[in-house]
Parts: sequence; C-alpha cells; structure tokens
Amino acid sequence: MAEQLALQLEDGGSIPTSPLQNKLSLCRFRDIRFLFEKYHYKGGHMGGGISWCFKLTFDHRITGGAVLGKPRHDKVYSSNGDKSIEIRRMALLDECPRNSESYFLGKIIWWLRRNTDITRVISYADQSVGHAGTIYKAANFQVIGKTAPSCHVFWRGKRYHPRSLTIDRPYSYVMREAVKTGEASIVRGEPKLIYAYCIRRSHD
Repeated sequence: MAEQLALQLEDGGSIPTSPLQNKLSLCRFRDIRFLFEKYHYKGGHMGGGISWCFKLTFDHRITGGAVLGKPRHDKVYSSNGDKSIEIRRMALLDECPRNSESYFLGKIIWWLRRNTDITRVISYADQSVGHAGTIYKAANFQVIGKTAPSCHVFWRGKRYHPRSLTIDRPYSYVMREAVKTGEASIVRGEPKLIYAYCIRRSHD
C-alpha cells in the first residue's frame, strides 16, 4: 500500500482538542471514499481486495478512514509463520489535531490484536510525493526495506499503478492508447520505504 497520509495543520486542528476523543469503528469503503478523493494523493479509486475498512469519528462526524487488505507480495511478508496485512490507504481531515494519524494507527493495531490472528502490519511511504513515514515512526513501525523505484501512469488528472496498463479492463485498453498518443504519461519516481509493525500477544 502506498503511504496512507493526509496533510495536517501545523498548529493542530480545529475539531477535537485531542485525538483521544475520536472513536474507531468498522465501516464500508463508500463511507470513507470522500476522504481519499479529497486528501489522498491517489484519489478515491481503489483496486485490489479489501479486508477491512475503518473510520475514525468525532461527535458522529467522520474524521479519518483507512483501508486494509492482503499484501500484494503476501508470500514474502507472510512467510515463517507470519500472517500479514497491508494498510493500503489512510487519510484524515486536515483539521484533525497533531498525532491523530499515529493514534489512528495505534487503534487499528489494537483492533487487529484483539480480533484477528494477524502478526504483522505492512505499509509504504512514497518518497516521490515527499512522504518519509513520520506517522509510522511515531506509531513504532520499523523500516524493513525499500521497493524498486516507483512507476506510475498519469492520465486524465489521476495517478494509476502501471499494472492498470496490463489488466483486462475496458479503461486499460483506452489508457494504453493514451500512452501511445502522449495523452497519458509514465513517470518514474523514488523507491518507497517499507514499514512494518509486529503485533505481539501475551501468549507469544
């Protein structure tokens, strides 16, 4: 998953005075899609499988959202008895207070520890868009490596993974033609930092 990160106001936010006043709960993707469309650099398009969606709410208002799914390289991350999940998308309102992202991550991990047998949480920080993984460090994630340099297709004002050029979907055929004509462009960027959090349980 690419870096699930929303921009934050430097002086804290205008909604809760503390991230502790937010409530975590399961939701549907459509409930939080608006957050990604407005605050996430990848927008609201979501490919691949979804295992769980979470929303963060304050006073019945949705302030954050996250999408978790099976890692694309699951055989690598779930080897040696590990069972991994990837944070594929995450965003919060700009007006949330400082530390809301790390609080959100912590609550997601708390939920996974209590309700699943997941042992490792994976996420990515996309250096091409200026993300270094600050929120992951604050939530005690560790850097475990880097990906190959990123590559994306920019078309009609949106950013797509290069696999969109090869899958059997109607829009993929149109996109391939757009690359040929120059309407769509393929841009190479920096490697992504791979972050991981190992979930420990009392019986481990």
